[in-house]
Amino acid sequence: MRKLLILLLIAGTSAALSAQNTQRSGSKSSPPTRTTTTKTRTELTPKAGLDASAKSRTETPNTPTQRTTTRPAQAPGTTTPKTVPSQMPDAPQLKQDDPAVEIEWMTIEEALERSKTEKRKIFIDVFTEWCGWCKRMDQSTFVDPSVAQYLNENYYPVKFDAEQQDEISFNNKTYRFRKNGARGYHELAAELLNNRLSFPTVVFLDENMHVIQPIPGYLEAQKLETILNYFGTDSHKTTPWETYERKFSENQR
Repeated sequence: MRKLLILLLIAGTSAALSAQNTQRSGSKSSPPTRTTTTKTRTELTPKAGLDASAKSRTETPNTPTQRTTTRPAQAPGTTTPKTVPSQMPDAPQLKQDDPAVEIEWMTIEEALERSKTEKRKIFIDVFTEWCGWCKRMDQSTFVDPSVAQYLNENYYPVKFDAEQQDEISFNNKTYRFRKNGARGYHELAAELLNNRLSFPTVVFLDENMHVIQPIPGYLEAQKLETILNYFGTDSHKTTPWETYERKFSENQR
């Protein structure tokens, strides 16, 4: 009987020890899961940071110094200025004491001849006899004293009929009238207007007979006066049209 009790005691002790070993062994399976989770988070964090940085660089817009492109009647100034001066160049003061001043119109040939002795920019009013808005500019814009005086003193003002039939020699090239349907056009008018025959159009040439810009459409006196000063002072080389127009208007008040 005593031997049986001892055997049962030994068997129970062995079973308890076996159960404890089983629990310790099973508790070792959790750490790999935690390690996997930690590893996954470690990999995602730097990747997210790089993506955010890349997105920031991509969405940052490039700010241009100036916009290109301006036309008057749209707005003058196709030359894209590289700098905007901190101070506006002073516009010449126009005398208002002679309301009867008139524009001293000349032909292209006369303007070219005058340029041989005194360099000036050339202003060309390209018109046709049937153009109603051309006549309107003659009756309103071109009779304004400020416009007339500034043209006379700073440009060679030219009247040029786009349908005239006389040959014209300009910049070592001869231009002729071309018949086109019931009417026709002068080759020089087509070249000055970039083959866009729209009337009225005023054209500005620099002192070396190069086209600065043609400006199509009817222009009121105040607008044309500003444009004349813009090109006359060479401000188109340094100042955006919008800036010059605003400053000029402020100076005239």
